[in-house]
Amino acid sequence: MVEHKRCETSRKSLRVLIADDTPAIRTSLSALISRLDDVSVVGLAETGTQAFELACALQPDVMTLDIRMPGASGLNVLEWLRQNHLPVKTIILSGLDGEEYREKCLQLGASHFFDKSAEFEKLIRVLKEMAEGLNSAEELD
Repeated sequence: MVEHKRCETSRKSLRVLIADDTPAIRTSLSALISRLDDVSVVGLAETGTQAFELACALQPDVMTLDIRMPGASGLNVLEWLRQNHLPVKTIILSGLDGEEYREKCLQLGASHFFDKSAEFEKLIRVLKEMAEGLNSAEELD
């Protein structure tokens, strides 16, 4: 009698790059994200230039991005990502909650725009949904 081994599906992890100039935000966000199933933090950037360089080097699925950062703004990073056709989804997490910033970020290709002072739970929900979507697509292949 031949014994059949059970097929194990390997789930993919949503790879996230965090870009924020405030160390406490990077640490808190990294800790929150690290607790999610199928989501992993692959890098941390504290300047806009680092964010772009790490996006190129690490090829994350998603980047959380602040607008105000030294070196280059989050708006600059969005422009660079678009100009270089990098397929990273961007979630703006900023204290600048003006409608003009929201509109500009979305025009430049951001997937979402959240107020970092009040909408962390929305960010976490979106990351969970993205991870579920990543694994649902894999299961269909």
